[in-house]
Amino acid sequence: MKLVKKNWLLTAAVSASLAGLAGCNNDNDNDVFDKQVKLLVADDQGSNVGSISQYQFSSNSGPGAVEHVVNANLAEGIEKDAVGNLYQAGNLASGEGAVQAMCSPAMRTSPVAISANRDRLITSALTSPKGIAIAQKAGYMIIAQSGDDTDAVSVFGTTAANADTAMFSIPRAMVGDSSAWDVVYDEDSDQLFVALTNGDVAYYNDFLSRSADGDYTPTATFNPDNALAATNMHGIVYDAAADRLIVSDVADPTSADDGSIYVFETASMLSGAVTPDRTIRGAATHLGNPVDLQLNDGDLYVAEKANESGRIMVFNDIATGASGNIAPDADYLVAGPESIVTETVGQMIATDLSDLSNATVGSLHITSNAANTGTSVYMTDPALTSMGTIFTPVQGTQYVESISLDQNGDAIISFDDAGAASGSGLSFISRLAMRDAAGSYTDQRDRQITGANTNLSAPKGIEVVGSYGLVLVADLSATNAIKAFSLCGDGNAAPVFETTMPAGTSPWDLDYDPEADRLYVAATNGTIQVYDDYMANPDAAPARIIDPNDQSGIEASNIHGIVHDSVNNRLIVSDVGSASVADDGRIYVIDNASTADGLIDLRLELAGDNTALGNPVDLAFDGTNLYVAEKSNNQIQRIDNIYSLEGVMNRAPDKMMTFTAPESIAISAQ
Repeated sequence: MKLVKKNWLLTAAVSASLAGLAGCNNDNDNDVFDKQVKLLVADDQGSNVGSISQYQFSSNSGPGAVEHVVNANLAEGIEKDAVGNLYQAGNLASGEGAVQAMCSPAMRTSPVAISANRDRLITSALTSPKGIAIAQKAGYMIIAQSGDDTDAVSVFGTTAANADTAMFSIPRAMVGDSSAWDVVYDEDSDQLFVALTNGDVAYYNDFLSRSADGDYTPTATFNPDNALAATNMHGIVYDAAADRLIVSDVADPTSADDGSIYVFETASMLSGAVTPDRTIRGAATHLGNPVDLQLNDGDLYVAEKANESGRIMVFNDIATGASGNIAPDADYLVAGPESIVTETVGQMIATDLSDLSNATVGSLHITSNAANTGTSVYMTDPALTSMGTIFTPVQGTQYVESISLDQNGDAIISFDDAGAASGSGLSFISRLAMRDAAGSYTDQRDRQITGANTNLSAPKGIEVVGSYGLVLVADLSATNAIKAFSLCGDGNAAPVFETTMPAGTSPWDLDYDPEADRLYVAATNGTIQVYDDYMANPDAAPARIIDPNDQSGIEASNIHGIVHDSVNNRLIVSDVGSASVADDGRIYVIDNASTADGLIDLRLELAGDNTALGNPVDLAFDGTNLYVAEKSNNQIQRIDNIYSLEGVMNRAPDKMMTFTAPESIAISAQ
């Protein structure tokens, strides 16, 4: 289930809204300047308010046809995370300020509607939220508020659901009693810039580290010394490599021709009234209410909301050129754009951590479940020399089962509940590798899927399918034995879909091949069930059943851990034999996995007393070395360069660490 391999996939485009196209033109008609981006635009005007549509935007020909639409029912700032989830701020119909998380909308049929079992509210405890920024590594969402009487900026966990209170906030009193419209954050340097509606920019160095200590005082506050009488900062972007900040000023929101764009060099060194290095302002600029900005490959994309009821404009190479009444290099009429996100065409993103190979292992995360009472996940180094942090990802009478990691670094952990037959579920733990030692589940950062609607009975192995925004669960005791839940799901959410396995067959673990759309399921009857075209037909029966041709002479067979290596077209599986016997475990390597069917000879079989295999309940693979959670003998094992081994072998692991009752193991890549 947990293979780490270097395999890159073309990102699925995420959606956004260029709704209300009013016409288009390119004032400069510059055929040399023709850059294309995926453009997402949130609409805040007319009948399309609350929609987000995606276009492939060409500087020469404009937005083109709508490629995808998401109806998020909000109308303010939008942002994406590293795996293609989409977030939007705005006010709910009931009036509360909220941020909505929409899971992998690009993989869902357009127009995408908000779904109770696929999407969630991160919070609805805000007042007129506007721009948002994501601290990707830390798992924080930084939200500007324009209408709160107390706070200008609030910070929530990206993994949370329906959080009542912020983790921390920047009080208005710290920023001149001003509200905020937008924020930009550079995680590598831990720097935050805040666009304030009083015409200032607040700068924070060491933002997250200082905020953790309760220090919300800006490092500096500065403003342009050439601003108009009315000044009101809105859009803000930052080029960290150049220490260059670009800010838009809508000035008087009721005016359609008084907007400005300011370029500030050495932004982290500024304070007080300063002269911008470049100012763009005047009739030719078409700047009235430039509400949002995006920087892509040195070019500045502008969402202009007031001039002729809306435009999308591009200023080429924004860092260079003169100040003054400068016309945009590309200029297209678009009704009511409120917020934009750009994405380079052909941009690549990494696939799921369980579908990577030849990666450097950063750490191992291991659940422990002695006598079905375990509540902890442990971290250790890949050399198996020392134990790291201990974290409690469950609550009350819940006890841990399997663990997997998504591409954001969040852990998904299946659990049972000793206090309730219907209390099984999934814990989503934000950025597990970065959490404090001896930490535990908190609603401010984490969330759970649990309740009667989940239809979970005895969840075991889990597989993250990030490309579809899903997590697959092997439900050992259920009729519908494979359940798919949204990676953005929360609470008493129903499965997105379920798969019924053949009679007499129960799953323990599973691994999905996203390139082939093929699912491999480790079954407790000693077989491996193979589902071709799985996402296309999740209701179909297995296309093939693999029966490993075990030569050990051990009668009992019960497949548990499973890893599919698509690079080498191999399966690595563990067989616990009889769960009550501590010396009958085996590990198999199977060639030609994609076509294997029926009784299959093994490339490798590890069995015998030297292996110390009794109940090898889970596996993790880094492309070279295999890590084994051996529960009966209380060990974490490492088998080095496993593909160099062939035949039937009774050999000791290359490295072993004593560990009480390991239940599941996952790799966190560096």
